[in-house]
Order: sequence, then C-alpha cells, then structure tokens
Amino acid sequence: MFVPIPEELTARKRFKLDLAALTILALLGLSVSSATASPPSNDNFGDAAQIDLNALPFGSTVDITEATTESGESFYCNYSYQTIWYKLAPTTGTWLGADTQGSGLFGTSVTVWRDTGSGIFGLNFIECSYYNFNGSVLFLAQAGTTYYLQVLAPCCSVSGTVRINVEQVPAPLPIAAFNFYPSDPSIFDTIQFSDYSTDPGQQGFQSWAWDFGDGATATGSNVTHRYAADGSYSVQLTVTTTDGRTASTRDTVSVRTHDVAITKFSTPQSASAGQTRQISVGIRNSRYPETVRVELDKSVPAGFGGFQSIGNLDQFVPVRPSNRTTDFSFSYTFTDDDAGIGKVTFKAVATILYGRDVFPADNEAISSPVKVSGPGPVIVDRGAGPGASPVTPETAPAARLALLGVAPNPASVGVDLVVRLSLPAEGAATLQVLDIAGRVMANRDLASLGPGIHETRVAWDRKPEPGIFWVRLTQRDQSVSTRVGILR
Repeated sequence: MFVPIPEELTARKRFKLDLAALTILALLGLSVSSATASPPSNDNFGDAAQIDLNALPFGSTVDITEATTESGESFYCNYSYQTIWYKLAPTTGTWLGADTQGSGLFGTSVTVWRDTGSGIFGLNFIECSYYNFNGSVLFLAQAGTTYYLQVLAPCCSVSGTVRINVEQVPAPLPIAAFNFYPSDPSIFDTIQFSDYSTDPGQQGFQSWAWDFGDGATATGSNVTHRYAADGSYSVQLTVTTTDGRTASTRDTVSVRTHDVAITKFSTPQSASAGQTRQISVGIRNSRYPETVRVELDKSVPAGFGGFQSIGNLDQFVPVRPSNRTTDFSFSYTFTDDDAGIGKVTFKAVATILYGRDVFPADNEAISSPVKVSGPGPVIVDRGAGPGASPVTPETAPAARLALLGVAPNPASVGVDLVVRLSLPAEGAATLQVLDIAGRVMANRDLASLGPGIHETRVAWDRKPEPGIFWVRLTQRDQSVSTRVGILR
C-alpha cells in the first residue's frame, strides 16, 4: 500500500519521520513515498545561480515555498525564513539595477553583497531594495569583483514565487544640495555653507567646488565665507563622486545689513503726580527703510529686571542722512506711586520688526532719573484767548479746568494732536484749535466725557500751514489755552 507523507511533514516545516515510525510502517506492510517537495536549486549561498552579464537583461522566476535559510546567512535590511541566491562577476565596470517586480508574493526584496573571498561569513553589504519605493536596487559592479544577490521572501514561511530581474542601467547622476547659516546674513557675518548632496549610486564624493558669486571660491564639504558688501549673490556648488560623476546646484544669498540705533532720549528732569509729560525717543537709520517698534518701560521697585512696560509704538523709520532721527513720542502721566518713590527712570528698547539688527547693543537706552513730587496746582485760565500768555502752575488759581498736555509739540503738518485735559463738571465742553487769526482749524465736542482727567485725539478739520496755533478748552464760562507749533 502507498502512503504519501502528509504536507505538514515536508522539508519546509522541517519535520521528518524518526526511525521508530518507519519501522512501524514497514511491519504493517505499508510503504512511504519519497516524492517530497524540494528546495530551489539555488537555495544555499554555495549553490548561487550564475547571472550571465553578456545576456542582460536577466530574469528568473522561482517557487520559494520550500526555500530555507542557512547558518551564517546575514540579514541587513529585513529578515526572512526563505531566501535564494544569485551571483555575478563583471569583467568591466558596469551599473546594474535589480528588482523583484513580477513576483507572485507581495513584499519580496533583494540585497546586494560583495564577496571578500571568505564565503558567506565575509560578505560586505552594498545595498538593498527593501526601503525603496519601487522595490529596486542600483549598484556599480566593479570589474574583477564577485557580487551576490540575496532574494528574500516576505517573512515568514510563505508559499509562492519570487522573480529577480537584473539589467544594465545608465550611471545615476548625483544630487547636489547645500544650505547656509545665517539665512539673513549681513556684511559682519561669517556664513557657514554645508553640503547636503546625495549619491543614488552610493559611491560617495571626492570633491566639492564652491563659487560664492563675488569672485571668491573654496573647496571642501563645509566652508565659510564673508561678503564685503550688501547684495544678492548666486552661489554655486559642484560635487564630484569618487567614480567621476558630477552635479551642480545654485542658490541666492541675500546679504542685507540692518542697523538702527537710539541716539536721542528726551525725558523731563522733574514732574508731579498727575502731571502728563512728553517723552521722546529718537531713532537713527542710515541703511534701509525699516519698521521699528519702540517699547517704553519705567523703573519699579522689586520688579522683574527692575522695569515694567508702559507702552510701545510701531513706526516707519526712513533712511535719514547726517544723523537725523525719526522721533517716537510718548505721553506719560506720573502717578502717586511714582511720587511715593520720589523718582522714575525710563528705558527705551528699539526693535526692527522685519529684519535682524546687526548691532542690538545700541538699541537700548536708559534715562537719567526723573524727580517726581506730589500733585501740583492745576493750570487754569479763565477767558484766555488767542494772543493771551500761557498760564503756568505758579500763576494758575486753584481750579480743575485744565490743559495738562499736548503731544506732539511741535507736530508735523497733518499729524493728529493728543490732548490731555481736566474737566470740572458735567455738561457742554469744547476743545478747539485756532490759528493766529482766530479761525477754527479743529473742533471737538467733549460733552460726553464728564468730570475728571481725559486724553482725547484731535483731528484737523483744515490742513494747517506751518506756524503757531492755539489749543483752547472751554466749559461754561471758563476756558484755558496753550500754544502748539506745527512744522513742515
């Protein structure tokens, strides 16, 4: 009687009948079939199938169901229970591509090894297709060297076919690439240029040639350069692989030197609690038009860093010759806490909003201490009009209708005025700006403000000419006036 060996006893599962089982079958008069499935002929490294490079392209499909692995077999990119082997030995150097496309199994791959003469234990890894999107591997086969292709089934213990395809391919071009730091350099920066080129052929690079676009050159994978003048420079990198393949790339380096400085910081020498005074910060700029933010801080006891922010202004700062400045004007009302301390120190910090200042050390200024006393008398002028002399704290009677400050003063043509004032009562009140002829240039109804200290912005109803103007505050039968200058 013929008894075939069950499938689970095949070589792939590595189960064999022991001697006792064979004896029992013989006593029963049964026979055992020897027609078991066999591994592929190139299952082992020593039996690798030879690829004839004179007959490319090469293709072979193999049933890998019964394939095995062997002692000493290496797995560099991925692991498998089933592998087969191929080898090739070129007489001239040639670029080859290998893949497993057309396999009956999904997830097959090929790994390329270089033979060092020490058998399976002395193979050097070249490349693998496991991590490549198209499942292919590319390598330079050198003349006089033997290469082994290890074809792997997907792990683990699968049934099906794998296919290996080998063909001669054009030498791949390297990919030249670099970056540089800082990305916004100035003429004071030494720029670091770093090579990030890659070689799909895995041969590496032997040289790097840099052209910085200003007549200077350099060699090496990582170099530095400093430009003498602002401008846009086209930088070229040319790389050469160890086997002579080249590639080039270009990028533009924009050199811009940004620099502003605080060269003027005007603060009062003394003030009283409740008094609003003007603080001016002058910014010098001689390089590029900039948008600048000036932050104004004041000193506080036991505060973080000794200062706290009291406001900031963003303003366009054009380029001005001869150290002329663009002024940032702030209004600050001194407090009872300031008077309690007895002094206030101001700090101004300027920041270029859309650039990197190459000299940030001159973007900060600290004022001399401003002496602060208790509240002073309120400035009042009953019935004053154009031509009247401004009322001072020393001559004003005790009342609460007051003009506490006008900013900026002097002002440029068309710039709104910010007026700080005090109203003694509810009811109708007006704020006017008059020229020296008595014509009303701006008029503001203040009836909605109510009693107390207020700050209001006055827009011009008529465009003023440069000269002297009067700001007049009126409520009921009282009025106060002060002068403001308008410049071109």
